[in-house]
Amino acid sequence: MGNMMKAVIVAAPGKVEIREDIPIPGIGDYECLVKTHACGLCNGTDLQVIGGTIEKKAGFLGFPTVLGHEGAAEVIKVGPKVRHIQIGDRFIHNNLRSDVGNGYTKTYGSMAEYGLVCDHEAMAEDGFLPSQMPFYKKQKQFPKEIDYIDAAMILSLAESHSAAVNFGTKQGDNVLIYGSGPMGTALAMFMKLRGAEKVTIIDCIPERLANAKRVAKADRLINFAETPVKEAIGAEEFDLVVDAVGKSTILTEGSQFLKPFGKMCSLGVLRKDDMMINVGQLKWNTSLHMLNWPNGEYDIMPETIRYILDGAVNPKDFYSHVMPFTEVNQAVELVRSRKALKVILNFDI
Repeated sequence: MGNMMKAVIVAAPGKVEIREDIPIPGIGDYECLVKTHACGLCNGTDLQVIGGTIEKKAGFLGFPTVLGHEGAAEVIKVGPKVRHIQIGDRFIHNNLRSDVGNGYTKTYGSMAEYGLVCDHEAMAEDGFLPSQMPFYKKQKQFPKEIDYIDAAMILSLAESHSAAVNFGTKQGDNVLIYGSGPMGTALAMFMKLRGAEKVTIIDCIPERLANAKRVAKADRLINFAETPVKEAIGAEEFDLVVDAVGKSTILTEGSQFLKPFGKMCSLGVLRKDDMMINVGQLKWNTSLHMLNWPNGEYDIMPETIRYILDGAVNPKDFYSHVMPFTEVNQAVELVRSRKALKVILNFDI
């Protein structure tokens, strides 16, 4: 191992490259160097970074930037004050410092051959505050019973799981979800696991709808390419309606199908040029819950991992392709064209 590593970088909007001049990060006293084995290509955030439609407040620090936040990595070196992490431990979301070096930033830096995690427990014991801890609540250890490819799905699954909680899913709810991609399908599954009585999913891709029926046990599917949504729904009303696509027009349309005092939920990442919502078009007595960025996903991750270990959740149900990370441009095209449900990039090939 020399001083440089390969990484997937976005050089400018629409320009994704593999660069080999990314500095391998040195480790601090409480930090660990990790080797990346796999990383999911996020259908939302990563494509927004590539398209140049993500906001700076979402963590974008400027081009050229190292992509990725769904990494699964193995600890290969530990700092002198690390006490609770050992070589061989496995972590979700290997990270990089904001200033990667050689003029690179990170958004969010998992698509690199090597990265960092931090022993937060040791830092807390030594008197450090959470605000002083690198990557605080941006990493989580996972067990060796889960392989690295499947582990690259854990963060997405935990994000959907936390969304089901944040939206207040309760026993007996009737739910309508726009979008049967990996996040929409996972959200439907976790809402069912948390007691939702009926889930309806809207999409226009038959294969995705069929997958949502199988995986999430969706009660009804609406293919809007065949039947207009309003016609298919009729007079039915819902406790929760969720935009898992990321379009402001869905928020206004979906609110029309809510019960009085129902909740219109925004899970899909809105583009920076699509953030104007005419609230006057929302149905009366509607609550609007914006959750365009995850909240509590690392806190709920242990429960998500237990679902996986118990067999209630299978990560393989949420990705369709595994590809070498050097083929990232092909992976991006497969996701954009919806020929792939989700792609996991393999760093071991």
